[in-house]
Amino acid sequence: MQTQFNPKKLSSARTARGFTIKELAERIGISKQAISQFELGQAIPKAETMMLIVNTLDFPKGYFFETEEEQYVGNTYFRASASITKRVREMQKERAGWVSKVYNILNQYVEFPIPNLPDLSYFTDGEWDTDRIEELAITTRNHWKLGDKPINNLVNVLESNGVIVASVELGSIKVDAFCQPRSGRSFIILGEDKKSASRRHFDAAHELGHLLMHLDVHNQDSLTKEEFKLMEQQANQFASAFLLPEDAFSSMVSSETTLDGYTELKKYWRVSIGAMIHRAKDLGIISLSRYTSLQKQISMRKMRHKEPLDDVLPVPYPTLFKKAFEVILQSGIDGFELVQKQVRLNPKDVETLCELNPGTLSLRKEDSVIKLRHLGQHQAN
Repeated sequence: MQTQFNPKKLSSARTARGFTIKELAERIGISKQAISQFELGQAIPKAETMMLIVNTLDFPKGYFFETEEEQYVGNTYFRASASITKRVREMQKERAGWVSKVYNILNQYVEFPIPNLPDLSYFTDGEWDTDRIEELAITTRNHWKLGDKPINNLVNVLESNGVIVASVELGSIKVDAFCQPRSGRSFIILGEDKKSASRRHFDAAHELGHLLMHLDVHNQDSLTKEEFKLMEQQANQFASAFLLPEDAFSSMVSSETTLDGYTELKKYWRVSIGAMIHRAKDLGIISLSRYTSLQKQISMRKMRHKEPLDDVLPVPYPTLFKKAFEVILQSGIDGFELVQKQVRLNPKDVETLCELNPGTLSLRKEDSVIKLRHLGQHQAN
């Protein structure tokens, strides 16, 4: 850790918490010009101001005095959403940085699965029409030895093949999944608000599609609306083809399949009713008029936002970080010290990020109220 204040870390922490310069200044009780000067490196906060910053942004003091090695960060693949502001996207990017930071520290202590994405040399032309996307989905399933059976836990499959998966919570703000390639690792960040196994599966498959098909896109902000829309359609097509293999799915669906029938299929495929109906249309199993009729029935039954079985099928959660911390803690390493001195993030944020129980990292060993007696010690009256 360096001993000098790092202005970039102040900007990073402020952005991660969703504050503008003006909002942070008002909370601390100083001018916004002072915050700007701190972030530009034109001034250094005095000790009392530094403590106000630490307490307001809820980061360990050491966070603001560290430097990090530069690493490659590819495009962040965000969805198009009118409800997601630029500020929220910047919050997401910063918190994706937390995921990378935690991974880099944990990787010093434990061995993560080796990255095992399929060889894409056959698809070097970068043309992703429907047939090529179907072929890519089959190639990926074969590479991971999934056959044509349902994927009950895609999060586990991704983690087992070296993809770092985490979920980020932004309080009451609802966020979509997104992904980033970073220095030899692929990262998929899931939204904590998706309490549906089928929706989480589709989100994860969609992001996998981006990681496989769109690595040549270095900045999606430079794309035209038409190019961005096409990229999203391709990721959706991949997710559908990957989760619902054509031959196996087609053998179980017909033009007569009802909504109740799709509900039964949801138990098997772990894919939403809406996605299965869309897939049936794309494969020519149902006509456009039948598709429209089913969509109307979905609206009448108020199934747009919550489908049958959404509260029954278990939601898959990332486990790699949790297991890594469990191994580290079992070895005798103090989790609180590790987070304070190396990770240098708020322990509660790390607990949320790593799916750990509250208090796992935010309490020192000596903070425990209940302690073991020494053998042979007499009990006090």
